Amino acid sequence: MRKLTAAAAGAALMLAGTAYAQTDAINSITGGWSGSAAFGTTIARGDVEADSTYGNISLSKTAGKWEHLVFGSLLRGSSTVITVNPVTGVSTVDTADNAERILLGYQPKFYWRPRTYFFGILDFEQDEPGNIDSSTRQIVGIGHKFWERGEGSFFNGEVGIGNRSLEPVEGANADSGILYLGLNYRNQITETSTFYSNLRADFGDDNESLDLNLGYSFKVSSRLAVNLSLLLYGNTGLENLDNPLDTDFNQVFTAGLVFDI
Repeated sequence: MRKLTAAAAGAALMLAGTAYAQTDAINSITGGWSGSAAFGTTIARGDVEADSTYGNISLSKTAGKWEHLVFGSLLRGSSTVITVNPVTGVSTVDTADNAERILLGYQPKFYWRPRTYFFGILDFEQDEPGNIDSSTRQIVGIGHKFWERGEGSFFNGEVGIGNRSLEPVEGANADSGILYLGLNYRNQITETSTFYSNLRADFGDDNESLDLNLGYSFKVSSRLAVNLSLLLYGNTGLENLDNPLDTDFNQVFTAGLVFDI
């Protein structure tokens, strides 16, 4: 009986230790993340009905010499125009999606020196009005922090090479090698206000991609801020014949709220 009790106690301790180790492993993966999420929307009703929604999220985690960045953004917009024929009195409703973009990405960094790091990027983009059904990039490169002041101000640059696989809504698929350039600037002007600028661009054989975000935010509480931003994004060499407003690059101005996570 004592042997059976000891065996049961040993098994219980082993199970408890395994569960504790699993909990530690889960906490090491899910814990330690911080960042922010932004959201904005507009709704218009009347002769013209228009809706637009914009949101993004950015999370980071540092573990030793490693830094992990997860980011994503969503831009959706649609408009409805109602016209009435003055002769027949018949109403015509035209609805169109004028913006529908999704961007998801992950970027690990390994600091082999205090300000110099190796990095990789995996990301996915969809922008049907821009003739992108799906686009994925795999990039490796090196980055350097040229300037840093405290925790809220820095400027870094990144260069890399990789591959881009693009499947357009119309046209042939395009897979090519790319040269990547990234610039990130953030300046905490005061304790409550910050200016930032982020550039991500790649250059391939068939087209070039650009994503530039300029913004200014000011805090209204410890975890809430008002954010004003201008987003310029697009691709060259992609033409959407079904969109009469098709252009290489798009400009989006947003005003919304930012929540610290």
